[in-house]
Order: sequence, then C-alpha cells, then structure tokens
Amino acid sequence: MDDIPYYRKPWFNSVVLTIILLGIYIYNLVWQGGLLANLLGIVLDLILVILVYQACVFFYAQFILPIQTLGDRKKIVSRLLLHARNAHGPAIFVKNGRKVERLGESNKRGPGVLWVDTASAVVTRTFTTFKQVLGPGVHFIESNEKIASIISLHAQTQVIGLTREDDPFEKLKDNPTEEEQKKYQELRSRCMAVRAMTRDGIEVFPSISVTFKIDAKPAGPGKKGSHFGFNAEAVEKAARSEGINPNTTSEEKRRVDWNQLPALIAVDLWREYLSKFTLSELFDLTLSAIPDIPQPETPPAYVTLPRTPLLIKRGYAARLLRNINNSFEKRLDKLIPKEESPDEEAIPAEKTDIKKMGDSRKQTALQIINHMMKTRLTRAVIAKLDDCGRLLEGYEASSEYKKLKERGIAVLNVSINKLHFSPVVESQFLEHWNTSWLAQARNDQNRIERLNTAYTEKGRQKADLDHAFALSQAIMGDNPVTIPAAVKTLLRETQSESKLNERLLSRIRSEVETLDELVKWVEVKNL
Repeated sequence: MDDIPYYRKPWFNSVVLTIILLGIYIYNLVWQGGLLANLLGIVLDLILVILVYQACVFFYAQFILPIQTLGDRKKIVSRLLLHARNAHGPAIFVKNGRKVERLGESNKRGPGVLWVDTASAVVTRTFTTFKQVLGPGVHFIESNEKIASIISLHAQTQVIGLTREDDPFEKLKDNPTEEEQKKYQELRSRCMAVRAMTRDGIEVFPSISVTFKIDAKPAGPGKKGSHFGFNAEAVEKAARSEGINPNTTSEEKRRVDWNQLPALIAVDLWREYLSKFTLSELFDLTLSAIPDIPQPETPPAYVTLPRTPLLIKRGYAARLLRNINNSFEKRLDKLIPKEESPDEEAIPAEKTDIKKMGDSRKQTALQIINHMMKTRLTRAVIAKLDDCGRLLEGYEASSEYKKLKERGIAVLNVSINKLHFSPVVESQFLEHWNTSWLAQARNDQNRIERLNTAYTEKGRQKADLDHAFALSQAIMGDNPVTIPAAVKTLLRETQSESKLNERLLSRIRSEVETLDELVKWVEVKNL
C-alpha cells in the first residue's frame, strides 16, 4: 500500500483549493443579492469555467510528451481528464530497459501511456495474449493492456563462472558461520555451472563471457529509428521465449528472462569442445587452425542430406565450382529449405572442399574452442570436428545459431577466460614450462625465420613481376623499331624506377650509378 500521508497527495490539495474557491464564490453571490438574482451570471460562469478548463488542459497537454499528431494530442487530453478524477492507467517511462515509475503505478487500471527511450522496447499483453510490440517513442495503451516484457536494445555482456579470486578447490572450514556457508554454496554453484572435463579427465573451471543483443540493425545516420537497432519481430520473439522456473519460490528468480539463454548455450558448447582435447593440447601450439566457412547469402538455404561422409574428388570439385559460377541463381531456385536437427548433416548451397581450405597456421586447443564456440553462435554453417578435435570434411548447420535466431537474439562475441586447475595440475604446468621453454623458444625462432624467408621470396617475386610489367608498358608506349632503341627504352625505365623508389635507391646506389653511366653511353653513341 501507499505510505504517503493523505494530506500530501495531489487529490487532497485539489479538494481543499476547490472548497476555498467555491466558498469565496458563494460568499460573493450572497453579498450581491443571492442565488436567484445572479442565476444568469452563474450559468455563464459555469460555461466559462468549463471552456477555460478544456482550453488549459489542451494547451498544457502539448508540453507533457514529445508528440506530433493531433490524434496523440487528443489522447493526452483524455488521459489528463482521467488523471483529474484518479481514473487514469499507468504512466511509465522506460529507460535503458528498466521502468521508471512511481510506487504502485503499474497496478493502476485504466488507459495509460508509455514513453520508451531509444534503448528499449516493450511488449504489452491482455489477460490472455500478447497485444503489441512498442518501439522507441510515446505510446498509448488501453485499460486492459499491461506490460508483459521490457527488452533492452543495448548490447549486453553476461559472465558466467568463476572470478579470478575464486578457488574451486577450496574446502569448507570446520564449524563455519552461516555467512561462510552461504559464500561456500555460492562458490560451488558457480563452479558447477561451468565445470567441464578434458579428454584425459582433468577438471577445468573457466569464466565464460558472452556479448549479445536483439537481432536488429542500428538505424543509419540521418535515418529514423533507434541507433541501437529495433526490430519488432525480434523483440516479440525474445518476449515469447521468456518462461517460468517452477523450481523456485522467489518471485525475482521465478521469471526466466530472454537474455539468460546465450550464456547457458555457451556453457554447453564449452563442455562439448573441451571433451575433444587433452590438457596438454590446450596450450600447445600444434593444432591446425580452423578455416572460415563461406556462409550462404540466405542462411535457411541448406539442403539436408543423409548422415554420410561427403567425398569430393578433384574433377567433381572443379565441375562443381564452374556450375556454381555459371548457374548460381538457378541452383538457389531449386533448393528446398528444410528443418535441420542436430542429428542431420546440412550442406550449404555453395559447397567448397574444406580440406582444400586448410589453414597452415597453428593454434592451441583453447583458441580452437573459442573459435568454434563463437562460430556456432554467430554462423549458420560451421565446420565439423571429430571426437579428438580433428577437422572433418563437409559442413553442418549450427542448431545453436538457429535457436538464437528463433528467439530474436544475435551473439556478437564469446570468450573463455580465467581457467582454474587443481594445484597438482598447475604445478605440473610450471614444471613442464621450466623444462621445455628453451625448446619452444627455438621452435618459435625457426618458425619466424621460415616465415621471414617465405615472405622475402614472395616479395622478391612480386617485385620482379611489377618490374617486368613496368618495362613491358614502357616498350608498348615507345614502340621501338630497332633492338638498340628497345635497349635504350628499357635502360631509361629501369633508371626511372630505381630513382623513384627511395627504399630501393638506398640499397643499390652503386648499381644506380652504373646504370646512369650506361644511359649516358647509349645517349653519346646515339644508338
């Protein structure tokens, strides 16, 4: 109930002021001769008061909310008239995904008004169903209409798991206090939420961070709409995906909000992929990087095939690529979208042999896990790994991406941080690092030297091609008739290129001087 004293409420001030003014008016009538003598004046005063009251309400209504149309102004006037007799509905400002209201405002019955900022959206309901999706702006709701869900359009980051200070292997003290027991139970709850096992049976406790938002593109500069991005369909999907947790009696925890799903899916993916690798592979730079899979232009356009390995031979792959380039639109028309399931293998409309896309870079298993988790949450088509984390041929549809799409959610990023291991495992890590750091440093040095050699050779070949192209352009431009004239053109072009390139000139000054002498000799001989 409202704890504000009655004498501080708006209606009390209005009643007192009305009684005082009415008393003064009646006294004035008595002083001027009584009621019958001033009957016409009373009628005219009543008409004037009603007209002035209506005019004042309509005038001041223009400055209450940012509205544009005449219909909205009429609705504001009607709400103000209802407010005067305390029959109005809720008047709520939604800011950054949260309600800003007076105490008990949401429980009021009657036509109300919602003011939604550019970072929020609201879904309303009746007693039986959802009614409408309201984006940023001023909206008027009916007497049987309530707020069902408030959706924040901000990009949100949800972190699940342990903090850096947590110790998952900490034991409960003897004779603990109630506060210590509560903290220990909270720690165990955070541990069990993200606990996973490697392929060789080692427990790992991470901190998982997921950044996501409503699946909507922000409005561009100068365009109408929210710069956070508003899509009515995505907002409605998110609101409909909310549920109820029947296993709790707390009103705060009973509602399962739409934004809890991405982190829970990320935890399941973390457990799935960690079980494919051993502990030593998590930090050893020995695994081949996962290539990026080309995505179809329309994500639902897959062809669902039986669960059999896809074998692509060289001749078939070449013919397939030619067919795609020549008749891509015809192939899209023939595709029949079907529902995918985790037990089926979905191949995108554009097929590319994943083995030919192999990446020569090396990564750790932890990097691969991060990459695959992000891919499965943000891409429609993903690569396949076997139970040992090795890359397989073919593709598969991401059921996690599809599930998030169906709920109007777009994941922006996901990362694994702050891994916790048992003290025994950590000591083994330190011992292994102390004995192998020199060999790893030498391997890194050899790898860097190989890369340097490869890039140097690649640069030299490109420079040769560029030089040959420049000489051919000079020959085609001058069109020399004789061989001496052609030699003269080549020498001059080489001289010009060498002097215009400052980095090259600093390295071949002696060669440039020799080239200058050759050019002068050719000009003297007039070849």
